[in-house]
Amino acid sequence: MALIKHTAAISGLTLLSRIFGVIRDAFIAMMIGTTAASDAFFIAFRPFDLLRKMFSDGIFSISFVPPFSRSIQTGQQDEAVTMVTSALGVLSVLSAFLILAGWLLAPWLLHLMAPGFAPGGDRFTLTLTLFKIMMPYLWVIMMISLCMAVLNTLGHFCVPGATPLVFNLVVIAFALTVPKQVFEPVIWLAVGVMAGGGIQLMFQIPFMVPYKLFQPARFVWCHPPVMDSIKNMVPCMVGAAPYQINMLVISFLASFLVDGSVSFLYYADRLVQFPVALIAVSISTVLLPFFSRKAAAGDIKDISDVFDAGVRLAVFVAVPAMAGLMVLREPIVRLLFGQGAFDTSAVTRTADCLLYLALGIGAFIGTRLFVTLHYALNSSRDPFYAGIISMTTNLVCAPLLMYYMGAQGLALAVTMSSMAGFFFLMSRPLAGVVVSKTGILVSACRAFFLSVIMIISIQWVKQPLFSDTEGKLLLGIKVMACVLLGMAIVWIGAKLLHLPELSMIRHRLDDHLKKKDSHGAH
Repeated sequence: MALIKHTAAISGLTLLSRIFGVIRDAFIAMMIGTTAASDAFFIAFRPFDLLRKMFSDGIFSISFVPPFSRSIQTGQQDEAVTMVTSALGVLSVLSAFLILAGWLLAPWLLHLMAPGFAPGGDRFTLTLTLFKIMMPYLWVIMMISLCMAVLNTLGHFCVPGATPLVFNLVVIAFALTVPKQVFEPVIWLAVGVMAGGGIQLMFQIPFMVPYKLFQPARFVWCHPPVMDSIKNMVPCMVGAAPYQINMLVISFLASFLVDGSVSFLYYADRLVQFPVALIAVSISTVLLPFFSRKAAAGDIKDISDVFDAGVRLAVFVAVPAMAGLMVLREPIVRLLFGQGAFDTSAVTRTADCLLYLALGIGAFIGTRLFVTLHYALNSSRDPFYAGIISMTTNLVCAPLLMYYMGAQGLALAVTMSSMAGFFFLMSRPLAGVVVSKTGILVSACRAFFLSVIMIISIQWVKQPLFSDTEGKLLLGIKVMACVLLGMAIVWIGAKLLHLPELSMIRHRLDDHLKKKDSHGAH
């Protein structure tokens, strides 16, 4: 039961964090709307947000956890201490170098990040200021990722899972307390990002101290497992985070479009990340250490069975989530962001981007799970190739679709590129790991059938239910009623049709977790 319990706990914390993340963005939207200033903030914030998401989603963990887990499993405490101490030192030096380079090269980097911003113009100058303020956040991100990798390996899943919630609460506090002396509110938000990261790191440190894993005397400058982990971070970024990299690319391209386009895509992305985080991140965070331990013990059959069940569970949940987000996109955007400077036009444009981005939820989730499996088994080649395929597809499609469809075309390009990478991974079997592609396809078809019924039902209810004049409270009640209706339709449909996903997956996970617990007891 441990895997289900840990996954449920992380899902709960992730849900809470994502809720407060949306609240954070709602306050930001209310403050700065979809203006030139908001575009400047999101362009400056996007590289750090990209790194924050990649590291919080486990980019460093993917390369660090397997060797660290092996040292823990085999009782090599001195090796574990050396790994953590050396990683902290090397990552700190690397961060210092990158921060200094970022400050010195900021104007040149900004030309690459926002080629549509005129040099010397107000947007360019503001973006440059914001970027320099947030540059030290890079070191904080790397330290948080190291703590997360260590704590997850040691079984403390809830602590790293709660840290994004801390970050969101701090940024919300800054968004609510803009001093009157501040000329530009987005500068205060940039300071809030720095403060949120610092407090997020301090939250994890007390849980690291009892293990006494940081001992300066054990520092080794070029410790092989640490250097391998850091060197593997680049291919890991390409393999595990093509979605985030593609979002960064389309944000840069959106700088050529009308004011607000960068913001439309940012807010659409935030809503898509809600189900992706709940499903993919929660499952993969728990599965990575589990798979690493099983791989070290040579239990490939257990890996195959648990992974197959996990993917089928993810698919069965992801398809209805995608359908619900698509059919309720405009009411959801209006509920969460439609206030203050975020006007009706911004709601419509953001909802249009959300439609095309939500189409890729299944591919986003599937890619994350397959990449977790590959890296747990020390197989990085196929995820790397999948990432290259995805990013190449995006580079080809994004400019073309932007020309014809604007910001919506950029969202569609990300979806198409993610599907290309996912299908490549699906077609590349891992030696010894048996995954039932037919079973996954059958689960997807069952979920699709129920989702069609759900869409028809919600659409029928939605037409007379929503209007443009209702208040926030009433709108929230109506959206929640539609969400609950959709969940009920899927659940009741699965029950009436006796679909095995509701019971089979949990039973299969339970069986293998009992084996894992019994091995741990020995």
